[in-house]
Amino acid sequence: MPAPAFGRAKRVTDPLDDKARARLRGDGEHRPPAGYPSSSGSEHEASDLSGFVRGFFFSDNEGSDDGEADAAYDNEDEHGNGEDGMSDYEVRQPFCAVPAAAMIRNLVNARAASTAEEQFKRDLVAHVSEAVETFAGLRASRSAFLRSVMVSLREMGYRAGMCKSKWERGGGGLAAGNYEYIDVVMGPAVDTMQQRYIVDVQFAGEFYIARPTAEYERVVAELPKVFVGRPEHLQQLLKILALAVRRSLRAREMHIPPWRKGRYMQVKWLGPYRRTLNPVPWGSTSVQSVGPGRSGGVKCPFVGFDTASPVVIPPAARTR
Repeated sequence: MPAPAFGRAKRVTDPLDDKARARLRGDGEHRPPAGYPSSSGSEHEASDLSGFVRGFFFSDNEGSDDGEADAAYDNEDEHGNGEDGMSDYEVRQPFCAVPAAAMIRNLVNARAASTAEEQFKRDLVAHVSEAVETFAGLRASRSAFLRSVMVSLREMGYRAGMCKSKWERGGGGLAAGNYEYIDVVMGPAVDTMQQRYIVDVQFAGEFYIARPTAEYERVVAELPKVFVGRPEHLQQLLKILALAVRRSLRAREMHIPPWRKGRYMQVKWLGPYRRTLNPVPWGSTSVQSVGPGRSGGVKCPFVGFDTASPVVIPPAARTR
């Protein structure tokens, strides 16, 4: 007997033209003027990542369209689809933790397309690990810790920067939040074929959950404490983790919090972000540095920020 076919019905965006859909997605918003320097905190759009939104949320089947995207964000109780774009049927299917763990391992250790890029990545991983160990005493202040690591990488010659993603509450249960991480760009500034690497110094810790199943523990055990990788590899990694965490929480009959849903994970690392080279966080005048050969503090004038502003920066996005 042939297996039943499962498909998602088209949704409310079907009657809209391409321009209307683009406005709903926010395409073209927050673009910096020409020549806007990254040291001032330049804006970067999600479109820079070659359509990761479709690859992450929408069906992998050919023929996916915006109607299927809407189905992915519909309320689970009303339509039977979760906010991660997974139906109850998909979540209930057998999920082998061993192949999933192997997939994560392969993505984390994915080889670069060229020998030069592979060597670049190996050196970057080694230098990031060295900087993380050097500034371990600053972990209590995540922002200061990240900026110290970023400055250290720049001193080693890397084109590193601080990236802050920030998003508002949206449809499909997306909760508002913000997150900081480091990125490193391979290649000279004039090169149009630059390769971007995302660096998260506390990556594995972002996926610890209460009462995990043995299946989920096997998957998370493959995550590196410090992630260094390309956005497209991270995109696939998050897709696996979104399904794994959802299955684990459901198996324990626990509520799936907004920050554990695939859409939240996606926008956290791969959404629009502001990039800055400033070694100090907003509202600060210096950042303490520790470790051999480091001075007591690094001071830098603020470029592009209003130091007199009394705005309090909200805490980093929730991860528990």
